[in-house]
Amino acid sequence: MSLASNKTISIIIPVYQAKDTLRRCVLSCLNQKDLDPKEVEIILVDDGSTDGSSELCDELAAEDKLNRIIVRHTENGGVSHARNTGIKEASGRFVVFVDADDAVTDGLLGNMIKHADESTLLVDETNNYSASGKINGYAYIENVILNENTHVWGKLFDRDTIVSGNLCFIEGLTIGEDLLFLLDFALLVDKKHSIKCIADGDYIYTENGNSAMNRAFKKSYLDQIRCWKMAEEKLLAVKGSVSPYAFVSVAVSQILTALLVVGKVAVQGDERDAGLDAMAVSQVTEQIRHALKTRGAFAGLPAGHKLKVIIFRISPKLYLDLYARHKGAKG
Repeated sequence: MSLASNKTISIIIPVYQAKDTLRRCVLSCLNQKDLDPKEVEIILVDDGSTDGSSELCDELAAEDKLNRIIVRHTENGGVSHARNTGIKEASGRFVVFVDADDAVTDGLLGNMIKHADESTLLVDETNNYSASGKINGYAYIENVILNENTHVWGKLFDRDTIVSGNLCFIEGLTIGEDLLFLLDFALLVDKKHSIKCIADGDYIYTENGNSAMNRAFKKSYLDQIRCWKMAEEKLLAVKGSVSPYAFVSVAVSQILTALLVVGKVAVQGDERDAGLDAMAVSQVTEQIRHALKTRGAFAGLPAGHKLKVIIFRISPKLYLDLYARHKGAKG
């Protein structure tokens, strides 16, 4: 797709089993004020839906009299594959990612675009960090991404940066794909002061009970460990450009996510895979051991998690038993 286009914003919406929320999502994206409707295109990537979402995508496209909706039907390949497909189809100067079970207020696009001048490569609606001017990629990594802002929604990305930098979401990764995409984008921005952070409030996030984070434990849940390993590797490659505190933040996240994983193992039902459990415990043990080598990592943990780490390091089996009992009692 040529980068020359009369579109300003391409909204990419991956669609999978979303028939109950998709119409609300799409209509909220179309109903934008302070922006010429013809400047916006919506790309619906049907990721092999079987619940009627596929047909609804086509219905929504047919209903829009301005022909702003593009539909692409694909076999089920996951959200990263769907977003990558959307990026290839996009023609706007900027790209926005919206999830099919979410919605946006009528001011989202207008509010973000007014902060985007010719040198702006990213506008982020976030309360994690505020600055009067634009910041560079390294400041964004330390103050925003590593400050619990690891999602791609609620952001306006320069499409040329994505395309020319060959950026894509890692397919096959079920957790952490947003984190790694954001890191790659920020590293491409490098030292250019081209990122604007603004107050959030226009993206309406809906907690998804069927997300990878909320499903029963399975092997793909170990991606929680893998993604933070990859994040550390990316930052080690630019070690001279970020502060030591960045690595403390990464190490803390590695420990917290490792504990999330082992917690999932602990509260499984009777149908367990002993080999998978052992693999998970082994990877969690190694991740915590590795992260604690970073000076300041243990001190950076909340008090309760410090105790969890101590117990787990004494005896993983004891930790699993205590955690399972605690959660059972709480239930």
